[in-house]
Amino acid sequence: MILLSFFNLQGLNLLRLATASPVVRGNDTDRQALLQFKAKITGDPLKIMESWNSSIHFCQWFGVTCGRKHRRVTKLKLRILKLSGSLSPYIGNLSFLRELDLVGNSFYNQIPQEIGGLRRLEALHLVNNSISGEIPSNLSVCSKLTSVDMMGNRLMEKNLLR
Repeated sequence: MILLSFFNLQGLNLLRLATASPVVRGNDTDRQALLQFKAKITGDPLKIMESWNSSIHFCQWFGVTCGRKHRRVTKLKLRILKLSGSLSPYIGNLSFLRELDLVGNSFYNQIPQEIGGLRRLEALHLVNNSISGEIPSNLSVCSKLTSVDMMGNRLMEKNLLR
């Protein structure tokens, strides 16, 4: 009888682990940054953002890749998905982000200055969107940035000869 009770308690603990909140198993800063990114999406005809919900861990959301060790977002790749909206400044909170690929969508407004704070960023691909305004001058702080492609937008470079 005691042995049976032990196994029932163990089973209950396993059930608790299996149903634990996804936040417990990951980084809430990254999760919140992704939710803020999602909040700025105004058009999603393919319903891509529906997978971005609390029923699964954010590392399993469509287009999101996380590192194995720290379970932090390292890639955000949402290429040619008919998404529209503006880019959330909260993207700057994805401090482990190495690749941002939003090619071939309809993102508009400006590139948030906060992207310049992504010290690990290696690739920034924003080709064929409707992004306007100036290219943030603080992108030069992203010392690991080796691949930048922003063609097909309405961007202006700051006049550096002032």
